[in-house]
Amino acid sequence: MKRVILYTFCGFTLLSCGGSEDRFRLEGEFEHLRQGEFYIYSNDGGTAGVDTLKIENGEFEYETALDGHATYYLLYPNLSEQVIFGESGDVVKVKGDARNLKSVEVKGNKANEELTAFRLENLDRSVTEVRKAAVAYMAQSPESPVSVFLFREYFLSAEDLSQGEVEKHYRALCKAQPENLQLLGLRSDVEGRGRKVAKGKPLPDFHFVEENGDTVRASDFRGKPLLMIFWASWENRSTSDLFRIRYFMKQNAGKVGAVSISLDVNDASRKGVERMDSISWPVYCDKHAWNSPLVKQFDVRSVPYYILVGADGKVLTTGTSYEKDLLPELNKLVKP
Repeated sequence: MKRVILYTFCGFTLLSCGGSEDRFRLEGEFEHLRQGEFYIYSNDGGTAGVDTLKIENGEFEYETALDGHATYYLLYPNLSEQVIFGESGDVVKVKGDARNLKSVEVKGNKANEELTAFRLENLDRSVTEVRKAAVAYMAQSPESPVSVFLFREYFLSAEDLSQGEVEKHYRALCKAQPENLQLLGLRSDVEGRGRKVAKGKPLPDFHFVEENGDTVRASDFRGKPLLMIFWASWENRSTSDLFRIRYFMKQNAGKVGAVSISLDVNDASRKGVERMDSISWPVYCDKHAWNSPLVKQFDVRSVPYYILVGADGKVLTTGTSYEKDLLPELNKLVKP
């Protein structure tokens, strides 16, 4: 009887220390962070949406069902991201200093440890040097999920690389990973490089559904200038710019249309800013942050970000500076 109890106890201990075959477990430990929230999401089936991770005494635990593998994105309070590769049965551990998120270490499987090593080795190098290191890694390990991440991070959206070079790396990865649906799904993005929003080009069509159920479309603003505002409540400059834009709109009522797309994942913070600034134009927030389809469609890489469109539907200017990129063109539009 004692032996049966001992075996049962040992089995329970092993299950507690390791991961279940159909589960993925993430554990975190951060210095200089007592309490707070992180967010986690996956765009290849790892999560159904954005989940919240509660930080208590600098630690958190997260567990979810997983059959196979998935790529997760750990979203820090400043909305910088940490990529984490998960496999069924994995227990992955994240450890770092909240004051230096770039040096966070992720351990628990080969892909995470190799990406951590790559990040730390290239921490202070230029983009050109990091890209060279990425080429070497992809050539050596084209079957790795790390290679897909490096391709997306340093090649797919790079404006200084030729279409031929990007396609060369993409074909090599597809050859090594012919059944990787996430990789195959990048084909349209690869082929669409160079067709981004730019001055003088027609604004791509878009639509979104507001919280009240109304659908907003680009065609709703046909024949009228339109300002698209990408912002977030956690970015101080974008919140202060929002106040200035609201003042401009009030002073020039009816002359320019506007829509704002928030990258927030917290409704309370976003709505607080919108109420304070008395925002009256259409607003949209799907809580997917950088993974939002609208953010990806318009190739937004930082906030605030502005796209100003003329009455003819062509882009007048884009940029991140209200003073330099936006205001001069706005003044031209309302000038008598």
